[in-house]
Amino acid sequence: MFLPLLFLSLVLSAFVFAGCSDKQAEAEIARLTQENATLQNSADSLQHTLDSLNRYADSVKKSLEKLDMGR
Repeated sequence: MFLPLLFLSLVLSAFVFAGCSDKQAEAEIARLTQENATLQNSADSLQHTLDSLNRYADSVKKSLEKLDMGR
């Protein structure tokens, strides 16, 4: 999931370090940089949600195991 974001960051860095003077290319770099940040925020949010759901699942599993121990 993070590999495409890393690749995009590397491509953008290459353009920046090349000293690009084309205004259209600079605008595209800025757009892609913003899109990259948005995608990274989405990925971070999804990871947080996944972590929360995994903690909840673990809690439910432990509760169910306790119920089975009474048999």
